[in-house]
Amino acid sequence: MKNDRRPIRRLLRTSSLVLVAAFALAACGSDGGASGSAASSGAAAPGGAFPVTVSHKYGSTTIPAAPQRVVSLGYTDQDAILALGTVPVGIREFTGQKPSATWEWAQDRLQGQTPTVLPVGEVGTEAIAALHPDLIIGISAGLTQEQYDTYSKIAPVVASPQGFIDYGTPWQDAARLTGQALGKSAEAEKLIGDLEARFTQVKQQYPALVGKAAAGVRPSTADNASFFVWGSQDLRARFLRSLGMTIPAEFDQLAGGNFYATISTEEIGKLNQADVLVLITASEAERTAFQSLPGYANLTDVQQGKVVTLDDQASAALSFSSVLSLPTVLDTLPGQLAGTLA
Repeated sequence: MKNDRRPIRRLLRTSSLVLVAAFALAACGSDGGASGSAASSGAAAPGGAFPVTVSHKYGSTTIPAAPQRVVSLGYTDQDAILALGTVPVGIREFTGQKPSATWEWAQDRLQGQTPTVLPVGEVGTEAIAALHPDLIIGISAGLTQEQYDTYSKIAPVVASPQGFIDYGTPWQDAARLTGQALGKSAEAEKLIGDLEARFTQVKQQYPALVGKAAAGVRPSTADNASFFVWGSQDLRARFLRSLGMTIPAEFDQLAGGNFYATISTEEIGKLNQADVLVLITASEAERTAFQSLPGYANLTDVQQGKVVTLDDQASAALSFSSVLSLPTVLDTLPGQLAGTLA
């Protein structure tokens, strides 16, 4: 199989915390990061009846019977699957090297099972076929048409919905599409509704965040002469926007069709467009690397103390941006942002 690995390389270049990783611009500004739910509509049967047919960017997939052996091929798909009561037989590694590639916020959902961990890089068809799946969920896998066609020879595959960039499917759409595929649409809608209500509550709790410009940043993993900033279609940026914050328009222009922009360290002053910097990294070494960039100490936000630095777990939770990880972010990050901006 000739496998187009460009999406995977792009993901790895922005570190294991980049998604993944990821929305239709029309959906960004509403409370709770409201998604373009029409993009992931599918003919899910009522009451979990099968067969069900779900729609995605490569057409539609029919799942003939309730899945018993689900492979979580996307980098963050396991969270929605686990939240809906299904333990995958295989989970794709993303970041943190956690047991069963599952972070603390989802560990109890494993029900004592130990799924096979698939690599963060290329996943061969042999590795997936060996798990004997009856469903492959690759919503956050950045699948190409060729990869989708190849994996579909093993089992039904659910790719990302239309209307979103690779690694950019909103958490609502990911949960909804997963619920349809598992015959658990009602349960998925309940999860979505509950979490959106929490977003609404938090936004009301911190009105000072509304209208403030934020920049989510991290050092480049490719060289020491550039850094990354996330655009509005990225999952992390969408979280900030769901709180009423904004992303500087220039960052979106620089990102183009990607979820992040690469900026030369010589132009680090562009970050002065933001009212607050949010440093989202995978390690203390990465945090130190960004803070050591030439010109960092001279940034207005740095001099005014308007920088929020997330630890490894908070960074991972925000990067996953799932129905299971986001509640942990809502517990802490909005208050940190409000305190920093006060």
